[in-house]
Amino acid sequence: MQLNTVLIKEEKLRFKKRVPAMRSHFLLLICCIFRLASAEHLGNSTVEEPTRGVYDAQIFMEYFRWHGVHNIMLVVCPQDVVTKEDHHKLKSLLRQFIAHGFSTRVFNGQDYDDNENTRSPVQAQTKVEPSNTTDTSAVDSTSVAPAMSRATYGPPHTFRSDNITRRPLRLQLSALTYKSGILLLHFASACALNVLRWAAAAEHNYFTTNRFWLLFTDEPAHISLLDDENIFLPPDGEVRVMLQQAGTQFFTLVDVYKIAADKPLRRTSVGGRELREAEDMLQALSKFGSAISYRQNLEGITFNTGLVIAFPDMFTNIEDLSLRHIDTISKVNNRLTLELANKLNLRFNTHQVDNYGWHQPNGSFDGLMGRFQRYELDFGQMAIFMRLDRIAIVDFVAETYRIRAGIMFRQPPLSAVANIFAMPFASDVWIAILLLMIFTIGIFMVELVYSPHLHEIDILDCVVFVWGAICQQGFYANLLNRSARVIIFTTFVSTLFLYTSFSANIVALLQSPSEAIQTLSDLTQSPLEVGVQDTVYNKIYFNESTDPITNHLYHKKIAPKGENIFMRPSIGMEKMRTGLFAYQVELQAGYQIISNTFSEPEKCGLKELEPFQLPMIAVPTRKNFPYKELFRRQ
Repeated sequence: MQLNTVLIKEEKLRFKKRVPAMRSHFLLLICCIFRLASAEHLGNSTVEEPTRGVYDAQIFMEYFRWHGVHNIMLVVCPQDVVTKEDHHKLKSLLRQFIAHGFSTRVFNGQDYDDNENTRSPVQAQTKVEPSNTTDTSAVDSTSVAPAMSRATYGPPHTFRSDNITRRPLRLQLSALTYKSGILLLHFASACALNVLRWAAAAEHNYFTTNRFWLLFTDEPAHISLLDDENIFLPPDGEVRVMLQQAGTQFFTLVDVYKIAADKPLRRTSVGGRELREAEDMLQALSKFGSAISYRQNLEGITFNTGLVIAFPDMFTNIEDLSLRHIDTISKVNNRLTLELANKLNLRFNTHQVDNYGWHQPNGSFDGLMGRFQRYELDFGQMAIFMRLDRIAIVDFVAETYRIRAGIMFRQPPLSAVANIFAMPFASDVWIAILLLMIFTIGIFMVELVYSPHLHEIDILDCVVFVWGAICQQGFYANLLNRSARVIIFTTFVSTLFLYTSFSANIVALLQSPSEAIQTLSDLTQSPLEVGVQDTVYNKIYFNESTDPITNHLYHKKIAPKGENIFMRPSIGMEKMRTGLFAYQVELQAGYQIISNTFSEPEKCGLKELEPFQLPMIAVPTRKNFPYKELFRRQ
């Protein structure tokens, strides 16, 4: 009885947990049916209606499940729901999606943004409308720049609206980290082609590697409609056309993309044969593999790239390594992008700037980042620091190297930071010397008191004698008795060895560097002056640092000197070589100068301390760059 009671309670608890999910699925189904029923009142298409096919939900589901997709957006146009039979097919398709655990949304392909023509260009860029789907949370959540900078440097409008065949939509797909699927039934209609043009606009670029588009049709000629110059299916995209033979259950899967917007459409048959069942499709997809692996020849198309030369007065050639400590970041990373160009067969239209680009008070960026903000560049021909304020402007495709900027210095001489005259002997040796002096004075006094001979010295002269012997001085008195002479001889021999050891240790200590500076706090309290490499990021990161020790160093040794403290590496490293000077520099550049100019003894005692950790550097691309994943994999 107790077991049955427990089982009944557990079954009731499971049912209560399933009730919210059943309610959400039921409400979702009601919303979908309502949209499908109202879609036939939205207007007629200006192109010929395509032939209706049979929707095989199992094929669709297996295709998306193969790619790890569990969220599907179904784009429904009025041409898809003309008859009651069409309504029945779509409702059956939705039921099967929901029953098999797919979170399904429906977007009305003619849900136009009627206010687009009445808004200003700035408002058109910055305003975000909720998508007219069953999930109203699908809004454009992509990070954007501050309002002022967006108003000044928004992305270009590439979607051309003519209010007949091209009209702005309320479709705003958020930047998702998980995979999603988009299914277009009968993509040859004017409504569906408008959706593809809207998704292909540069300010949107909804064709990314985590969005799997499946376009369904039963007419082979419809594929040529994708040659439209306003429908750019980039190499990063995952777009497939499922072509079903009219009146049969056979279908083919075609992978489509374009190398560039002005290039012809590329078609590749997935599997190379007709498919009948889901198992055939899965085998074909397994053999086909990654679509991007077929798209590594960009046929010499040209990209606008940016290259930072921070020291243009010393610049000779980006391939010149004779001054490798000048613009090290650009020279090292440029070689990577040249290898990328050789691998992908592309060309550069290089724009040279002298500043990496930093956030300005009015919300805009200067230098390289300003050009990215204005969409003047496609990607960087080198790498830059990954910062939060830059993530709103660019995407970073790959990390390259880590840049370390440390304060380099030579440890100051021991005589500058310590009393070297107390350092030759350990404390117990000094105590032994003191005891020896006391013992010698005592013995000498006893000899004077009990000696049968008369002496010309008194008891205090014993102290003067011992102290003079320690200081390697002679003794003015002439003692005739043997015992006194033995004491004098023994004392002078002992102090001779002490004096020799002391002098040798003093010489060694004078030539030895100290280990006094081990932390930034030690450097702050030391007599060393501090210089900083003349780069913009040093000024910014010192000001932005939240470390109290770094702040103390900056306000005590750097800020009071003003702009004079910022200098070129060659000057700063020379001052470090010849004096008590510490220099904050990119360590790669610093060690290059040390290797070229420092002698071997001058390299002794070198030390480095990092006042702050620089972020990783990575290759930047503009927002919505359609080759980002292709570059990332290379």
